Parts: sequence; C-alpha cells; structure tokens
Amino acid sequence: MAERIVSMHAAHRSGKEVVDGFLSRPSAGGERPAIVLVHGYRGLDDGQRTVTRRFAQEGFVCLSPDRFHGKTYHTLEDCALKKTSLDIPRAVHNIADSVPYLRKLPWLGDKKVAVLGFCMGGGLALYALAQSKVFAAGVIYYQSLFPDPEDLKDIAAPMLCHYGTDDPGTTQTEIDLFRQSLDKHKKKYEIAMYPGAGHAFLNNPQSKNVANREGAEKSVTKTAKWLRKALA
Repeated sequence: MAERIVSMHAAHRSGKEVVDGFLSRPSAGGERPAIVLVHGYRGLDDGQRTVTRRFAQEGFVCLSPDRFHGKTYHTLEDCALKKTSLDIPRAVHNIADSVPYLRKLPWLGDKKVAVLGFCMGGGLALYALAQSKVFAAGVIYYQSLFPDPEDLKDIAAPMLCHYGTDDPGTTQTEIDLFRQSLDKHKKKYEIAMYPGAGHAFLNNPQSKNVANREGAEKSVTKTAKWLRKALA
C-alpha cells in the first residue's frame, strides 16, 4: 500500500550556488533511506515531480534538485541545446552536494542514499557514482548522456538499469556498449528491459502507449524492492 506523503520546495547550497529542488517524503516521519533523483533535459517539470512523489510513496525521502533553476524546456531543439551545453562537472558537484543537505534533515539519520537519474540525468548519475562516494546505490533509467567507458571504472556502488526495447535515444547498441564497459571493469549491476517501451517511459505518466505505462509501473515496483535491499 502506498504511503501518505508530504511534498515541498527545497534548496541546498553547493559551493557558492544555491540549488532549488522538490522534496517528497512519507508523512509518518521516522528515519528513512533517501533517493536523489536527477531530472532529464526537460528540467524539473510536472513529470519529474510526479515520479518524485511516486518513490516517496514507496517509503523513501526523495529529493529532485533543479539543475535548470526553475526553467523547463519542451521543444526538441531547446532540450537538446540545454543538454549539449551542460556543464557536467558543475552538475555532478551539485548532485553530490544534495547528500549533506539531506543529512541535515530529521528524516534520514544514518540511513543510506541512492542516486537515480533519467535520460540526461542517467548519465549524470553515472558520473556522480564514479566521482563521489556518497551514494550507496545507483538506478539508471535510459541514459542519453554516455560517459567514456574509462569514466565508469571508479564506480563502487551496485546499479539497477532500466531500458525500453523501442527507444531511439538509448539504442540497443548503446546498451550493449554500456554493458561491455561495466563487465570490463567488473561492476555489480542488473539490466531490466521492457518490451515495447520507448524513451522516458517513466517520465510521461499520461502516455497513451500501453507498453510505456506497464514498463513504468513494473520498473517502479522493481526499483523500490531493489533499493530496499541495496540501502538496508
């Protein structure tokens, strides 16, 4: 049964920068493991807020940092421009700095934290896993930003990775190359495939594609179960 939740604006400091965000947590309180959710190239839009709430209903403290400072993007041209001009080191630093902020809240205690990223955010989550040690687990949804294979060698946390079989952005070729890189560096990971699902199947709750909706629900259930074990 889904837990009752409370959601709110959040903000944390990262160096000289203040990063806004959206936080959802179970209303019942108590110390819970946490998830930092990294949005895709549309920004912190309604779909990202919905997903943040959804994982909070599974019993996690969930924070979505806003990499685009209140702006969202909707046309393919605008979204692609934003992604391809991204300051990756700065973004990764902001993501890692979410964890000290979460540690200040009364809802976390010494519980572990995972990073979960979608599309562009999936690639940023991989960088964050490799470049910081603050995350105990990583969940990757159809990354569309692909780190160099050698940039993955320092990842120590286990990963769960989700992909649709009908995704033109994160193709089977990209998935195979990613798998080869993880195997080369002997990483602990699991890949879940969703037949007929396209790109961003979890980020579009109003999708008319049945495979997208089914993939979304199955992936959330699988992720919640996997994270409860990984963050125990």
